[in-house]
Amino acid sequence: MRQAPDVSILIVNWNTRDTVLQCLDALPTGVDDDLTYEVIVVDNGSVDGSAEALGERLDVTLVRNDANLGFAAAVNQAYRYAGAEFVLLLNSDVDLTSGALSTLARFLRAHPDVAGAAPLYLNPDGSPQPFHFRFPTFATTLANGSGVFRRLLPSSEEQLSHYRMADADFSKPLPVPQPSASCLLLRRSVLPDREILDERYPIFFNDVKLARSLADKGHALWVTPDAVVLHEAHSSARQLGHGPGRRQYLASTVNMLSETESPLDVWLYRSIVFGQNVALWAMRRPEALWGRDLWKALAGDPGPLPARPSR
Repeated sequence: MRQAPDVSILIVNWNTRDTVLQCLDALPTGVDDDLTYEVIVVDNGSVDGSAEALGERLDVTLVRNDANLGFAAAVNQAYRYAGAEFVLLLNSDVDLTSGALSTLARFLRAHPDVAGAAPLYLNPDGSPQPFHFRFPTFATTLANGSGVFRRLLPSSEEQLSHYRMADADFSKPLPVPQPSASCLLLRRSVLPDREILDERYPIFFNDVKLARSLADKGHALWVTPDAVVLHEAHSSARQLGHGPGRRQYLASTVNMLSETESPLDVWLYRSIVFGQNVALWAMRRPEALWGRDLWKALAGDPGPLPARPSR
């Protein structure tokens, strides 16, 4: 009987053929000891030749979907194939650098009370990429999605800086409420049996929900600067287009606020977003939602996911 690997690596791909192949080619670089891993890739109905290229590789288990089921559902699909002690959530636009995966695994083994470990991120040009967060509050949610709100409330920039952990010392390992799930090594024993991510959040905020659910159970997530990855960021999300992407984001925000904030705050958020989109629509801005899409988004319905990338 074949021994289970140490790490199950879960990757979701949607029309990022070149970056996902680069991601896979970088995986061996991330191991500097005897760590073993398996790779499960779910292709969400790509039309750029991704599935065909992935099907030619012998180093992955490929799951091909006929349609775009969303990131959360695809991660859960991959998770049901995983058999390792540790589970790595890895975006297709992330490249591991030397020893990064081994470093994360050693960190978890040295700290059995830690539920998950994440690396530091660099942009492709090597510059730092701040990509870890405290949990969003109502104020930071407004400021993060509205330039108007940031201009009206001078303190919003300070709150956003706090939310983005600009004050944290990442030169040493430290607990982080919500490290990015773009590259996050999780201990299998703290996870549910069948699903990691809440599929009510198809694209956005499923990582926030995951981190909150772990924190509610007393499980901590950490970041260690000894592991570093390169991250292009938003390779798939930017292909959603203004309309579908905006509806997905707004609906998921409404759902998140409905779980964490008061009904009055949720009503206020909906009112602000409605007014903002009316103004954008009047200015003929492409990011404006209007009519049924805006109404559904404010009701928490993210709508269907696009089958093809936006042009």
